[in-house]
Parts: sequence; structure tokens; C-alpha cells
Amino acid sequence: MKVETTSGSVARPRRTQAERSQETREKVCEATLQALLEVGYEQISTTLIARRARVSRGALTHQFPTRNDMLVAAFEKLIGEWRDGYPFGLDPAKDQLSVDELIDALWTNIFSDGRYIAAMELMLAARQDNELGHVLRDILVTWIRKRDRITVQLVGGNPDDAEADLKVQLHLSVLRGIAMHQSFDADPKTASQLIDLWKRIASKI
Repeated sequence: MKVETTSGSVARPRRTQAERSQETREKVCEATLQALLEVGYEQISTTLIARRARVSRGALTHQFPTRNDMLVAAFEKLIGEWRDGYPFGLDPAKDQLSVDELIDALWTNIFSDGRYIAAMELMLAARQDNELGHVLRDILVTWIRKRDRITVQLVGGNPDDAEADLKVQLHLSVLRGIAMHQSFDADPKTASQLIDLWKRIASKI
């Protein structure tokens, strides 16, 4: 509801506490992902992220009491975007993609995003035998199961077919490698050239 001031201008209604909390969480999660991309996992601290997110450290720690809470929330945010977005948000019972379309969709919406490197930082952290590693692994296992089944189905395959699953793993592995290469290649054209080459190779598999 809009509120009219005494001067006749229209003022925005005051945000609720829940809306302010959600805005803080979004800003902190996005700042965490960007920091993972730019400085890496080992350099992340709540103080650094509070500064990057332009929120007070008190506001940050109210939402995320520990560094691990902040990292997990950022990872869950990114996984959620992948899960609900294109192409994984499609219904394979209604929507089918060619292999070329699948490769383009995965590259454009996931692997070419710089935040994928941030995800890689957390995936590597998931290997650690500690509290954070265990939580991140649980998130990854749940996501990977859904991702792999729907990817096979989107190209008309049977998710219980071991060879179809292997082909999906090959696509994902190649795209992951190109994403890593893109992170340090000074030529922005290389990635698209590699994607085009992979699509030509994949058509023969």
C-alpha cells in the first residue's frame, strides 16, 4: 500500500522485519559467492563479507552466527537457483532437449557464470572431514542425484541406464573443465570455441 505524505508525494511503505532480514541474507549470500570467486575459500571471514555486503557485522552474525552458516547458506542459494532455473526447472515429461541444446543450456545458465568457480571452492571444501565438509557433502549428494536423473531424461534417456548416465557425466566434466579454463584464460573467445568443438564431438558419441 502506498502512503501519501503531507507534501503530496508518495512514500514507499516501511519494510517488515522479515523483508529486511531476507534482504540482508540475500546480500550476504551474494557477497560470499563473489568473494569465493575473487579471493578463495581460505580468505573468507564474516568481517570481509560484512564489508563487501555493506551490512554491519552484527546484522550479518544475527542471520549467520558462524562462518560455516554463511558459507552453507550461500551454497544453498546457488544450488537453489540451478535447481529451479533452466534447464533443471523443466519437466522432462513435457520438455525435451537435443544434446546441443542441453550443452548450451548448461553452459549459459550454470558453467559460464563466474559463481560456478565459487561453487567449486565449496565443492573442494566438502572433501574435508569436518562439520562444514559433512554439511556441504549432504547438499551436494541430494543435488547431484536430482541433477543427473533430470539431465538424462531431458535428452530422452533412461536415468537407470548406466551408459546414458556416463554420457551425462562426460558432458558435465567437459563443461566443468571449460569453466575452469575460462577462469584464467585472457581470451574470452576461447570458451565459446571449446563449446562449439565439444558439441561437434558430442554429436558423434
